[in-house]
This record gives sequence, C-alpha cells and structure tokens, in this order.
Amino acid sequence: MIDTIRLKGRKYLVLENLSRRGAVRVFDPQAGPHGDYRVLYRLPHSRATQQTIETLRRLGGPTANRNFPFITDCVRDGGELFVVMSWVWGTDLRMLLRSIRSGESSRPSVPEMARLFRGLAHGLSHFHRHAALVHGDLSPANLILTSRPTQLVLIDFGSAWPVEQTATRNAGDGITFPYAAPERIHAHASEDFRSDQFSLAVIAYELLTLEIPYDGLGGRAELPMAGKKSAGQLIPPSKCLPRRQRRVPSDSLQLLDTVLCQSLRLHPDERFLTPGAWLDAWDRLYFSLREGSRLSRREKWSLGWIEFLARPFLGRQRPDQEF
Repeated sequence: MIDTIRLKGRKYLVLENLSRRGAVRVFDPQAGPHGDYRVLYRLPHSRATQQTIETLRRLGGPTANRNFPFITDCVRDGGELFVVMSWVWGTDLRMLLRSIRSGESSRPSVPEMARLFRGLAHGLSHFHRHAALVHGDLSPANLILTSRPTQLVLIDFGSAWPVEQTATRNAGDGITFPYAAPERIHAHASEDFRSDQFSLAVIAYELLTLEIPYDGLGGRAELPMAGKKSAGQLIPPSKCLPRRQRRVPSDSLQLLDTVLCQSLRLHPDERFLTPGAWLDAWDRLYFSLREGSRLSRREKWSLGWIEFLARPFLGRQRPDQEF
C-alpha cells in the first residue's frame, strides 16, 4: 500500500499507479464480503467531464456493455472529480504478446481473433454512438483478455474525450506509439471513431502476425521522417500468417485482408466511413469463419469429387439402413 484515499467516508487503499493520467489501482474493503480491487481516476472537474461521467454511468452497469468496466462511484471534491470503476480480471494483451513471442503461449487462430475483435468493435461502436466519446488510446496494455466468457475488455479511459471537443485537444495527449492513428499525431487534425478503428486494426494485425503494419511504424508511417514509401508498404495480414493459420477458407482470408487493410488506411477518409460499414465488415468475416459456413474452392472441389465417387456405393444402401 502506497497511499489511502477517503471519499464520502469510504476508504480506498492505493496499491499502484496505472498510468500517467491519474489512474491508480486501489483496494476497496467494503466491496462485497471480502473486498475487491478497483480503478480510481483523479480528474480535473469540468462541465464536459461531468457530462461524460454521467453518460458513462447511464451506459454502465455489470450487464450493460461487457467490453467495458462500469462505474461504481463518482465523487466531486473541490476542483477534482474522483471516478471509481470496476476492476477487470484477466491478462492484458501486452503481456500475452510477450508470452507468444517467447514461445510460452500460442497465437490465436484467425476465427478466435475475429470473434474477439468483432465483439470489441461492436462494444466500441456502442461507446461511440451512445456516449459520443472516442477512447483515443487503444493499445495492447489497455485491453484485457478475460475468461468465462473469453472476451476483450477495454480499460483506462484517461484519454477518452467527447467527440465535439477533439478539435481542441492538445497535440500528443494520451498517444501510444505505434498504435495511435496518424490524425491523432497531428495537432491540426480532429478525430472520430475512425481513429479508434485504426488503432484496433493495428492491435489485431499484431496479435495475428506478431508484426506492426507499415514495417513497424503503425500510425507514424505518415510522418515526414518515415519517408514517402511507407504508405505503400502495408502487407496484407494473410501474407504474414504462419502456414497453420492459413487453413481457413480463402474467401475468409480475403475478408480478413479487407477489414484490416481498409481500417489501416493512413487517411481517415479512406477507412470505413460509418460505424455500420465497419461492423458489417467484421460481421462478414466472423460469419464466414464459423464452422461449415463457407468452404474454399479447393474444399468445394474435393467434396464434390468425393460425392461423385461415392454415388455407386450410396445407391446400394438399403432404405432402412442407418449410419
């Protein structure tokens, strides 16, 4: 324990600092019969911040959006606002990526990646639409992989801001390289859901291939120092997959390239322009990978040839015979 914080007579034991934006992990002795961990944010109070918190509280709750933690308490103290959110149990993707690179864990399959990120994309869209917020700092460290159910939960909202205020955001605020979208890096650019779309695609690309798109540059590929050739060096993820991960229908691999490559366009106007179009692309990929939903051309040809060869034997089957 490194400190204690008292809010409305409730004592929180501060255990560690989580981010430079005022997030700390605390223990709440009054949470349940044995207490529980929480994340506590210390934010400057403003009308915009208060409105954001109220919106999140309306959206929140243990059963509202499973891709996000929920607010358990919110207290104003002078010029500061203390926001307490539920603790998410699981493994953050940064640690998982380290484990995969060291050989301790295996890479997720293409169907499993599609299921996880499709669910998160729908959760983010709900966040964008109903809270009018952009998270702004999607990175492996801010994504927790939970179990029972297995899903991705987004944490650390210290950089989230209302969409209407993005034009006045300070350059470099809450940016994590190489996951930040190019428009987040430029001081003159405003952001919307397409910034989170780009960051999510970088993370999905890395989890599948263990590579960062644009030769490791990610969102920095558009910077002058990166050189003019960077924009043409986006390799489709299907070309970077190990052989065993390519054992999915060819149509699904094409959809994988479409959803990630279009989300990774350096200019936001070249990405999916609406949340609906973005979600439709994830849905098409997900359903194409469901078992038995679609076969590759080679698989269809093989199945047809087997059926052709089996016809003489199937014709001899007795009417009452069962398999």
